[in-house]
Parts: sequence; structure tokens; C-alpha cells
Amino acid sequence: MDLRGHGESPLGSDEITVDVYADDLKSLLDDLNIAKVNIIGFSLGGAVALDFTIRYSDMVSSLVVMSSFSKCDEHFKEIFREFKFHLSNGFEDFYDYMIPKVLCPEVIQNNKKELEILKGMSAPAANIEAYIMACDACLNFDVDDKLGEIEVSSLILSGKYDKICPLMYQENLHNNIENSRLIVFDDLRHNLLVGKNNQKIAEILMDFYKIS
Repeated sequence: MDLRGHGESPLGSDEITVDVYADDLKSLLDDLNIAKVNIIGFSLGGAVALDFTIRYSDMVSSLVVMSSFSKCDEHFKEIFREFKFHLSNGFEDFYDYMIPKVLCPEVIQNNKKELEILKGMSAPAANIEAYIMACDACLNFDVDDKLGEIEVSSLILSGKYDKICPLMYQENLHNNIENSRLIVFDDLRHNLLVGKNNQKIAEILMDFYKIS
């Protein structure tokens, strides 16, 4: 699903919070008559997944969180301030700022042409207002003291060199979610879903879900 103002989802006029994103997910599942899910969230999606799991625990069978966080502390406040600054200068500036944050130098060097093509394809559809509102939603996010309420089997994935959501925040999730497992990728930053790692993560998920 696309969050509000992302992809093909309209932004609407409501104040955006992580709770709103989670409520949108519940509404979608209700409309589809889906009572129980295995939920996976990456980055902001991980925050939504945590929020959803805490607030709608009866609808969640398992939880997977990638490169995410449970509370906006001073580190994240600075991160989101930087995001908003670069977004205010346009999508291309934000994209150029983000790429070294989410990808390791080797990946960038080996995919320069593809990354430039992706920037050109993404810019026309980018909803800057929605992205800034998403940053504001994250600034007010805090479920850190509720992590202990999560009882479902949980998997936490992290890049060792993630500068946006550093490893210590994934370790915090692992330490506070009782039935959880932490896997750290030694060669990655924020974006785990890169190249050969997609297959590796698929295999990890199949094992987690006991799919053969």
C-alpha cells in the first residue's frame, strides 16, 4: 500500500500522524476482509508497523521491522530537520542528499547511471508536501515505552552502517520486544533492499515464516 501522498494515494486534508497511517492500514484490511496479517515495514513503514502492532495486536500474526525506530529523540529530530530542509529545495536536492545516506559508496559507484535515471523518473511524481508532512509525523512518534506490549514473533533487520536509523536503535527494539530476533547486515547502510541482498532477505523471511 502507498501511504497518504505517496505513490498513487491522495494526501487528503487530515493532519498526518503515524497513528493515521496505521489507521489507514486497518481500514484497508477491514475493506478487504483480512482479519490477520504478517506485517513488514521498512524505515517509516517500520514505525507504522510498530504502531499498528501495538494498537491492533489482535490483527497481527508476526512483525518484521527493517531500518526503523520507536521514538523520535534528538538524533531523529536532527535527521528530520535535514530531510525537511532538502525537501524544501526540491526533490532533486533531497534525492542527491539521501543517496549517500541510504547506499554504500560501492553501490553508488557501480550504479551511477541507474541512480540518475531513477531520479529523473521519480521527480515528476514526488509529492514534496506529503514528504514534509511525513517528517512532521515522525517528529511526534513515540511508542518506545510500549514495545514490551508486542508479543508476536518479531524479526528486526539492520544495516551495520546505517546513519539514519543506526544499529543502536535496532538493538533497542530487539532488547524491548521479548520474542524478537535481530539480524545485522555487515555491508549495508539504511536501504537493505539492494541487489543480491533481496534474495538473502527473501530467504531470511521464508525461514522466519517457515516457508519451504
